[in-house]
Amino acid sequence: MDEKTRSQLLVLTKELNRLNKEAETFYVEKARKEEKYEPDFFGVVKPFADQVDQIRIEWLPLALMFVQEEKPLHLHPSQLQQTEENLEIVAIKSFYKETSRKRQMETFKSVEYVLNQLIGAIDG
Repeated sequence: MDEKTRSQLLVLTKELNRLNKEAETFYVEKARKEEKYEPDFFGVVKPFADQVDQIRIEWLPLALMFVQEEKPLHLHPSQLQQTEENLEIVAIKSFYKETSRKRQMETFKSVEYVLNQLIGAIDG
């Protein structure tokens, strides 16, 4: 993988990590805490989900290429595909009070773990 592509993958991975944290903060501090909270689908949920989608669609092929070429320890293509699916869940379910707290928190942690493993592997 050339340096430019590697650098692009690093930027995308860090951005997904930031968005995962942003969704977690929103879920914990607003969706779950505020009694009268109602999700604003078109004003908040959809724009956030679209932003995550745009990045994860660009991210997955690069992440898969990196893992196949570099073969980092503790990172496998199936983990990346699962993370991409988990990001889709994070992008939508984080805005709904009814979302299972335990499951959502595990999803945030899982996404963060894989993204951090990838960042560490890219940074070498």
